[in-house]
Amino acid sequence: MIFSISKVRYGFRTVPYLFIVVFSLFFIFPAFSEVKIENGIGESFFKNFGQRTGIEGIFSVENLIGQKKSIDVEEVIQKTQDLKLWEDPYWRTLVHYKPTFFGHYKSLVDDPEFFCAKNGKTNPRAELIATVRAFFEEKIEIPEETKEEINSESQKESDGSEKNTKIKKHAIERFPGRYRWICEKLGLKNSDFSYDGDAAYQALLTKLNPGDIYLVFPAGYLKRPASVFGHTFLLVETKGRPRLTANSINYGAVTTLTGGPLYALLGLVGGFKGYYGFEAYYEKIKQYSDMDMRDMWEYRINLTDDEKDRMLRHVFDLAGIYSRYYFTGENCSYNLLFLIEAARPSTKVTELIGGVVEPVETVKLIYESGLTDKVEYRPSIYSKIENEKTLLTKKEQKFAKKLCLGKTTVEDFPFEDISPEKQAALWELCADYLNVLLHSNKISSDEYRPRYLSVLSARRKLGKLNPPEFSVPAHPEEAHGSKKIAFAGGYDKKGGFIGTNFRLTAHEQLERSAGYSENSELAFAMVDLRYNFSKNEFYLQKADLLSIISLPASDLFFFNGASQLLTGLEKNLDKDGSENFAWRLKTLYGFSIRPVSRLQLYALAGIDCYFSPAYSYGTELFAGGETGLIAGNDIFRTKIYADFMLNVFDTEYLRSRFGIESCLSVSKNAALKGGYSFLRNYKKNWHEWNISFNLYF
Repeated sequence: MIFSISKVRYGFRTVPYLFIVVFSLFFIFPAFSEVKIENGIGESFFKNFGQRTGIEGIFSVENLIGQKKSIDVEEVIQKTQDLKLWEDPYWRTLVHYKPTFFGHYKSLVDDPEFFCAKNGKTNPRAELIATVRAFFEEKIEIPEETKEEINSESQKESDGSEKNTKIKKHAIERFPGRYRWICEKLGLKNSDFSYDGDAAYQALLTKLNPGDIYLVFPAGYLKRPASVFGHTFLLVETKGRPRLTANSINYGAVTTLTGGPLYALLGLVGGFKGYYGFEAYYEKIKQYSDMDMRDMWEYRINLTDDEKDRMLRHVFDLAGIYSRYYFTGENCSYNLLFLIEAARPSTKVTELIGGVVEPVETVKLIYESGLTDKVEYRPSIYSKIENEKTLLTKKEQKFAKKLCLGKTTVEDFPFEDISPEKQAALWELCADYLNVLLHSNKISSDEYRPRYLSVLSARRKLGKLNPPEFSVPAHPEEAHGSKKIAFAGGYDKKGGFIGTNFRLTAHEQLERSAGYSENSELAFAMVDLRYNFSKNEFYLQKADLLSIISLPASDLFFFNGASQLLTGLEKNLDKDGSENFAWRLKTLYGFSIRPVSRLQLYALAGIDCYFSPAYSYGTELFAGGETGLIAGNDIFRTKIYADFMLNVFDTEYLRSRFGIESCLSVSKNAALKGGYSFLRNYKKNWHEWNISFNLYF
């Protein structure tokens, strides 16, 4: 029997081990994924949401009140077996069952409390029968003093999450999604059970009063190279209330670690527990848009009221339940797809994505599946400032910065002759930049308040004006495929060659930037295979494991550190002219500026190491830097660069390279690339050039 990677989900848990080799690098870039740092999940899943909606007591033990059951449980179980309901795809969705390599089913949920049967994780039939039995169990009479003792308990696991209390809620209350589906399939109604356990969920639904539901995509974080992946979460509006007050549904890992080798290793092998949780949307905006300066995209999911009910029921199926969190596979984006699939099972979205799961790929999947009918762009405070700057002269920008830093005041405004529109842009720039300074702790709240109020007062005097035009970047759903295969030809040190190269995921520097940070790179598992004509031989040129380039531009208002990280197996020239494989680790840091639109300059410095037993001290260590420029747009982009590296152990050895690379995007998922470079190593000079046709999928 053959299983594709998109079908055999447990194959995803092998993918992270490919990245263990480089986990130690992440002490440099500690934030590889969206990880929530907090103490206590379990029962507190509802605490924040309950306090905000006034329903905190709904999910408590004392709600288990009802009447005597009047139906034969064994008859119901027999009917369940006759219909073989455990083979129903929706049951597999509700319990997150996925096929293994051996053809059996196994749940991706790891918390034992999620299963009614002891072997429920690996036995869909046993889990379904145990669930039906649990639904027909009588309510538990608990003395008041015992209830108080249970509800006041707060036992903690070693990782900070809460243990389940000794007395569990009734199964109907614990699993409202399973309850609805089983009732529909078996023709049962609330009165057939010992009590109306669904009343708790219905009360919550009435309070929540769900309106539109959105998939939200915060773009990559420019200052954090490993976060250029972005993030996704769901947003549930309440009818008649502003979107800012809506509830977000997020899936994230819980950890007290913030970085380092152990953090990276645990994230790659599922060492953290992941939970679903509620959080106010305005808190998410504060975190992503204002503090991290990330643009946000809101995709309305076109669900019916019935589908919204199925989604929300499944959210509460998973209340306080953990699954192992994997940075590259079972992450924030993939696990949200189960909620969407529970709402509309015909989409089968958890089966349509495989390999390393990127947030932008889930956005594309939702869009291409016809699940969204409206897209809204929420610019970050950084993007607002960048747009407001375009309307002002350098002199006007400098005044705005001086005012925000307290070096001048509104009363000293020297530009009375400029148009009201430009004045408005200046005051709005000041207001936004003051918020940046406050959130980055560069000014205190006591300094912030009077400056902010004076700016608002000046803006208010201008009255209502038409807002300036805002340049909206390319939508994330327009992103190219993250996997790539290319067919290449050219000339290298060995002579003429043809070949192919492959990338597992995600984005290279000169490619279309939709869904990614412009002029950035985050690529995994890049393999370059070649065939040499003159020597009639196939050879591996390189097998890079990871490449990260982050070039956020610095300007008058922001200093954004630029950086590069590259590691993998590459051929390295030796003194005798031979090329040997060595493990390469290159780390550079510097800055970048954008003097005019569509042109970016950068300068980086650092080290470039090659590790091999063939070298003295086991390594060749180079120190130096790279400088260059990138020009163009998403259709055609060019990079001109030069780098110089001095061998630390042999100072007479200077390695230099001058080159140009270009990328012409002929369509969303196809591009022509070409490049030329002049190299000098060990006083040997040679030229290299290549051209390739790249397909993305």
